[in-house]
Amino acid sequence: MAVTLCVPPRAGELCAPVRFLLRQDSVVMELTARHRITGVEWNERERAVAMVVDITDPQTARPVDVRIDIAEAGTADVAARTTKIGAIARDGRQYDVLGTYLGVVADEN
Repeated sequence: MAVTLCVPPRAGELCAPVRFLLRQDSVVMELTARHRITGVEWNERERAVAMVVDITDPQTARPVDVRIDIAEAGTADVAARTTKIGAIARDGRQYDVLGTYLGVVADEN
């Protein structure tokens, strides 16, 4: 099941799949506002959560900050802006992968 933390891509809009390796249990990252998370899985060889995100052209979609958290299954309080992306099994234990929309990236100028 595909998940978005902000706005889904428009129908027919071209997207590029990007694979991220999340090596920590909490990561803040920048994505395009229009994106679709299509999968998460535990990668034993990399010892990281692999997350595939379809992103739109960064020239046409504003950047947004999101936080990805890996928490023991069923233990995390899910805030209003938080969405369950998926679940993984790591070292014999079950974990939920959660994503939180943090907001539009602030201009530096």
